[in-house]
Amino acid sequence: MSPLARATAALAVLALAAPAGALAAAKPKHTTTVKTVTALPKTTPKNLSRKCGSSKSARKIRSRRTSRPTKNRIRTITTYCNGGTRTQFTLKRTVLTVTRTVTVPAPVPAPATPGAVATATPIATATPTPTATPPARPTPREFRLTLLHNNDGESKYVVGDSIANYGGITRFKTVLDRLRTEAATDRVPAGVGKGTVTISSGDNFLAGLNLRASFQRFDSGNGPFYDSDAIAALGYDAVTIGNHEYDFGPTRLAQFIAGEGSGVPFLSANTDFTGEPVLQTLRNEGRIADSVVVRKGNQLIGVIGVSPPETPTISAPRNVRFDADVADIVNDEAQRLTDAGVNKIILSSHLQDTANERAVVDQLENVDIVISGGADDLLANPGDPLVPVPNSPGPVGPYPLILKDSTGKNVPLVTTQGEYRYLGRLTVTFDAAGNIESTDTTKSGPVRITADPAQPDYAAEDATLKARITDPLVAYKANLAANKIGTSEVLLDGGNPNPIRQKESNLGDLVADAFLAGANRTAAADNRPRARVAFSNGGGIRTSIAAGDITEKSTFDVLPFDNVLVTVPNVSPARLKELMEWGVAALPGANGRFPQIAGYKMTVDTTRTPQVQDAQFNVTTPGQRIRSLTLDDGTKIVEDGALVPGAPSVNLATTNFTANNGDSYPFRDLKGVAAGVPYQQSLYDYIVNDLGGAVTAAKYPVGGSGRITITP
Repeated sequence: MSPLARATAALAVLALAAPAGALAAAKPKHTTTVKTVTALPKTTPKNLSRKCGSSKSARKIRSRRTSRPTKNRIRTITTYCNGGTRTQFTLKRTVLTVTRTVTVPAPVPAPATPGAVATATPIATATPTPTATPPARPTPREFRLTLLHNNDGESKYVVGDSIANYGGITRFKTVLDRLRTEAATDRVPAGVGKGTVTISSGDNFLAGLNLRASFQRFDSGNGPFYDSDAIAALGYDAVTIGNHEYDFGPTRLAQFIAGEGSGVPFLSANTDFTGEPVLQTLRNEGRIADSVVVRKGNQLIGVIGVSPPETPTISAPRNVRFDADVADIVNDEAQRLTDAGVNKIILSSHLQDTANERAVVDQLENVDIVISGGADDLLANPGDPLVPVPNSPGPVGPYPLILKDSTGKNVPLVTTQGEYRYLGRLTVTFDAAGNIESTDTTKSGPVRITADPAQPDYAAEDATLKARITDPLVAYKANLAANKIGTSEVLLDGGNPNPIRQKESNLGDLVADAFLAGANRTAAADNRPRARVAFSNGGGIRTSIAAGDITEKSTFDVLPFDNVLVTVPNVSPARLKELMEWGVAALPGANGRFPQIAGYKMTVDTTRTPQVQDAQFNVTTPGQRIRSLTLDDGTKIVEDGALVPGAPSVNLATTNFTANNGDSYPFRDLKGVAAGVPYQQSLYDYIVNDLGGAVTAAKYPVGGSGRITITP
């Protein structure tokens, strides 16, 4: 989105938090007041009549910011070489302030049912009540800030959902409460203030049985998502929207946010919601914002959120739009907060990789701390107790990781591994001007969440969350686990990333066979084209199935998303090769787009040129890695890296996610015909009906059946 579009279309919501209980008597429950500032643009073009330079960069049409926003000016944009001259536009604004009161829906009371615990009211939190009345700028003073943070919780609420004896929201809450109490009772020198801010930096829920239980609870009218209750219980000051929040579309995300009873703002400064009214309404009401300002210890702390720009290719945001100009957007918002008197600013980022945050920090100013989300990286220092993860490479750097911004100022970057395995704690002291002058290393680092009573940092469960969230989820999964649908003679390996995102897997073979059978099961009756081949993106397969019993729960664990099967008719040999070239372009690295296939075999040479695409999924560099591609009946599509003359087109079965260019698969203009079969259901039906409940080692051997051969 352009700077002008952001300035005119986006709502700049300033949610300023008052001390807990300060407005309790004056405000009705579940009501918040928001202040909206809308920029109304006027443009005054001035032709500078300057000739373009002769260099390549001078000939390129481009824009840049040439002034900071002020009271009466958004910015000056200079456009180079439009018609041979340089033209400058000064954009002015007027400010319209509207104050209105909106009602945040309370969670629907849940009736008591056997095996479940009702949720009648929002869980009490420490989140301050928002107020629209801008407070006086605080008196400058030294300030000790404790930042408590986590990322990628991903609905892993029950101990062992992540790693046995570690994680779980009930113990996470216990540790969170303890660290808040420690921060509140820390002794500081006279004249130094103190306060604690708690932030989640994205991917707060994820497809799986816990989230499916949330959907069923909500759809049956028995209360909000368990995920909504979980976020409310932890009492965050701000929550960033990650990519997984869109996995089930904008409507589910809106239900999640609206059902969260504490009123915490969900942040994303680089996102345009105007194409999705259900989310834009929440933005208009202040539940979604670019940033939030909270008052702690009579000091103002700003928090800016950003979401991954590549969300449309890895999730399902429909008409939500994402701006990749992250550094410029953050700088604009940080400057706005600075101009409002906020001199302590945190960026809560979900850019999928700490390397991406590093690249952004190089371009920032006015940002004091950066939280990274999405990568599951671990930062830690010698002596920090760590969760024992098999084959883990260990920490990728110290906590915090000190970076330099564009002005040369030190900026600490922090992150933790997700799934409630750790709570990050950064304790720093700001000087009166808002600069970090010291870090308390004794109270900074990842704090692990352990259920092992033999460990000195053992954390007991929070009884309220156990009764209201984890006990019902355990009961829900136990019912599915009790329904045995078959057996497997071997481990069906869905290890992430190896093998499912790097090479053929026997579980990948099973899933692709299920897609092919599922798409064709009612094709004749529905008058749909019959598929000849099928593939699944590796990222859509989420876990393994152990040798032994296969249950209904197993099929949901393996295929947890809301995907459905489609058949794409008349895929030409050239397009089939193009699709597979994209699937293997990231090798030897791991990538969620790696294809698990059925109905054909192929050989891949990773030493040859990988395919490259543009942002519209057009191939800019043809791949040369697919050396052969042969249908199961012996028909050759590709031989010696070239298309075979006269090779037939095929009907291809896959999910709606990949057929809609998910994982950037270049389907482009090709349209799928919906089979009306959830991809999980296809696996269930294939095991029960096609295999008679028996997955054998002969048909699905460990390592796969030789469908994909990779060299060298």
